[in-house]
Formats: sequence, C-alpha cells, structure tokens
Amino acid sequence: MITTLTGRCMYIWKLKPVLTNEMSIPNFVQRAKKAKLSSVWIKVAEGADPYQNITGAMKEQFIQTAAKLNEAGIKVWGWHVPYCKTSADAKKEAALVAKICKDFKLEGILMDAESEPTFFKGDATTANVYASALKEALNAQGKGLAISSHDVPRNFPGFPFDKFAQHATVNAPQVYYGASSSVENRLDKAINANSHLHIPFVPVGAGWLGDGGGCSSASACAERAIAFMKLVKNNNFPGYSFWHWQGAPAKLWEVLFSEPV
Repeated sequence: MITTLTGRCMYIWKLKPVLTNEMSIPNFVQRAKKAKLSSVWIKVAEGADPYQNITGAMKEQFIQTAAKLNEAGIKVWGWHVPYCKTSADAKKEAALVAKICKDFKLEGILMDAESEPTFFKGDATTANVYASALKEALNAQGKGLAISSHDVPRNFPGFPFDKFAQHATVNAPQVYYGASSSVENRLDKAINANSHLHIPFVPVGAGWLGDGGGCSSASACAERAIAFMKLVKNNNFPGYSFWHWQGAPAKLWEVLFSEPV
C-alpha cells in the first residue's frame, strides 16, 4: 500500500540548526510529539545533488533522528527541489531521489517544484520525465509521492505544474497566507485553483515571520494558524503542514502544543 500524508506535519529546511537549537535528538523528538506531528518533511536533495541534511557528518545524525521519530510514531518524508534542465538531468534526479528514499527508509518524497529562477529549469517534457520516473521508482518501494508547489498554479503560466501533479498521490500546496487579507480567502483560492486534481489536498500554512508570505508578527502567526487548522478541519482535508520548523515563533509552537489536530 502506498503511504500518504495525514494529520499535522512540519517542513524542515536545515536539520543541523534545528537539532542544535533543541540541544539533542531526544529533545527534538519530544517537541515533535508535543506538537502532535504525524510527519516531518526534511530536505534531502536539490537538483542532482544530495542536500547537506544527509551528507558528511549529518548523514548519521539524519539516520538517528529518523529512527527516533519512527519509534515515536512520526513518519519522515524527504523533499527535493527538481531542476530538470534536460530529460537526462530529469532521469538522473529522479534516480537519485528514489535511491535516497530507499537508503534512508523514508515514507515518501515531496516534489518542491516551483517556478523560480533558482528552482525548476526545464519544460513540460522534462517535468513529465522526472515525475513519471520518480513515481515508478517509489511505487516499487511502496512509497508516496507528493507535489508541494504554488497554491495558485495558473499564476505561473509558463510552469508545467500539471506535468508534476499528474504523477503525485498527494497535493500539498503552499498556502502562504501571511500577507493575505484573510486565511480563508487565501485557502479558498487554493482550493479552487487545484479543484481539477483528484488527490488528497494537504495545504501548507505560513509558520514563519517575514517576506514571501510569512506572517507580520508572532501573534499573527499563532492566530492565523488556529484559523487555518479550523478551516482544514471544516473542509475535511486529511491533513496540513507548516513551513517551517526553524522559522516558527514560540507562539506558534504554543498553539501546536495546545490545539488538537
């Protein structure tokens, strides 16, 4: 059975500073349990290269962290930024990520495919080559494949969103409502923009402060997270996530500790 995403989740960009801040792996896992996380999503690769979270001295740290999370009933998914400039590159990246998923015993992979100058560099063909190859490899492992991209894909007309999404088993759009008029307005736009996809909808909320969709203050981050979680529940979505652990203010963690999933 292919694994999927449910419950409360959290993105992790750089694992080392997260573990440093928590002082130890047990402390890190305890925070994840207290926040009632069902899975954490850790960056494992960018383009054709493994990411620093799983290389060098961090390789063993990652393995130990994942093992302790699994013992606590918390799943670990990896996320990859695809470049896919050519079809050959796309196949290489898909093979790399599938191998990482197998070697590190991950539950699945999220494609962080975005229309940004430093992100995806290919076209519709290379997107399809990458996503189809990755899906085939992960299916053989019984692992899930999610797309985590722009919440309103049509705002990026040159970006081949559907070529990625057609191979995904979960859609985790980045609903970064921090600067939006309301959480509900932003989420409704995302729901409508993704209505053509018939896979589970697991939106990602804004769990940080600053530009690019982040919240204006720690209090706003906490208040909007509560509104976001209630809307997810009201819409009967199977789960939700936040970007991201290291950027989350203390007030958001307090919400995660106290509010039910």
